[in-house]
Amino acid sequence: MKVLSDVWSSITGNVNTRVKDPVIGSFAVAWIICNWDKLAILFLGENKVEERIGALVEKMAIIEKPALIYQDLDLLALPTVLTLFYLFFLPPVSLWVNQKQKKAIIAQHSHAVDVDILHAKKQLELNKEKLRSNPNKGFLEKDVELDIQRQKARDELRNKIRNEYLDKKIKSATALASKRTEEAAILELQRRKLEQEVEEKERKSTSEKLRFERQSQILKATIASNRFPAAYFFLQRLSGALREDNIVMSLEGLSETVAAIFGYDNFEQMINDEDFTNDNLERLKYVLADNELVNRLDEICKKEVDKEEFDPEVIFQYIQTIFEDQPYEFLSEDGLIEAISICVNEDSFDILNSEELSGPIAETDTIFEELELEVESYQFKENFSVKFQGYASGPHRKESDMRGRDLEVRLTAISKPIIGSFGLGELEYEIDARPRDYE
Repeated sequence: MKVLSDVWSSITGNVNTRVKDPVIGSFAVAWIICNWDKLAILFLGENKVEERIGALVEKMAIIEKPALIYQDLDLLALPTVLTLFYLFFLPPVSLWVNQKQKKAIIAQHSHAVDVDILHAKKQLELNKEKLRSNPNKGFLEKDVELDIQRQKARDELRNKIRNEYLDKKIKSATALASKRTEEAAILELQRRKLEQEVEEKERKSTSEKLRFERQSQILKATIASNRFPAAYFFLQRLSGALREDNIVMSLEGLSETVAAIFGYDNFEQMINDEDFTNDNLERLKYVLADNELVNRLDEICKKEVDKEEFDPEVIFQYIQTIFEDQPYEFLSEDGLIEAISICVNEDSFDILNSEELSGPIAETDTIFEELELEVESYQFKENFSVKFQGYASGPHRKESDMRGRDLEVRLTAISKPIIGSFGLGELEYEIDARPRDYE
């Protein structure tokens, strides 16, 4: 019996080893899955055992019928494919799935561990409660005493903390009140000091203001005294011209007439004007005889005592005489336009050589010798400006016997007031040009 037992043990051990082998075991399971119908007929068929075994052997006779390998794929081919799939393809997939489930598995494990720890703690508390509630043990009395002692300690600590907190609040309130008292005293001192500084500044400001007003009056008087010689010059010339024909005009009439000549509203405005100086008189080039001057002269003449002796047109003629030997001209609008036109034509050489014409001249390849300009329009608003339009001409640069391309020139001559509204200064030019387009 022992020999049979050893033989059986050897057979079962060898079988277990073969079954546990990954290749043999996998192939065996795959073959059973693919050929379950054959095995079912073998074990559960209704025919006799010999017939069922013969039928199974006939279906599996690969050696006698090699074509069965291709005809019956379930016999070897499909189990082999399933075995290879199980051995080589399924493990990486399983590993990838395990990697994706790692966090969830760890979380589940952590949750289970936490549940076990909580369960152990609750069990410990339960055991303690059972032990304390056992009347046969002395733990209950000691536990009650410990609870009483802990409650007493907590009450003492709470009272101590409350008392310390109240002491701190009292000290803080006292310090705050003291600090606010000191701050109030400091603020009061600062307020008084500030009031004193404000009063002192007001006194100084009032004193400075009075001193400034005095100096301003002195300065105005000084300026007026500096400007009076220029005004006196015109008063004296106008009075002398009238006196030659035995016409006597009041000082107020003379002063208002001189102020009207330069476009001032009154003599005081002229005297207080910062531009009415001898320097500006030296820069003066034209004095415009505005159309409103006759009306102003009519009003001035009406204020004179002997009104019949004064005629605005006669006074206007006397005004013209006082400018006859002066470096500046007294002209009407038409006369001023003509004077400006003459001046522009006299400056034609400088105009042709100006920077504004250098670019257009370079485009024409012409040597310009003549410039003909005609008055296009004029206006007198803030400045007296006259617009000219014309052409510059001359021979070709490379062929002197051939006429070059003309240059279309637009020029604006501007004379700005430097004394009053009608005292005009030197001319300023605004020049624009382009080659003439004959088309």
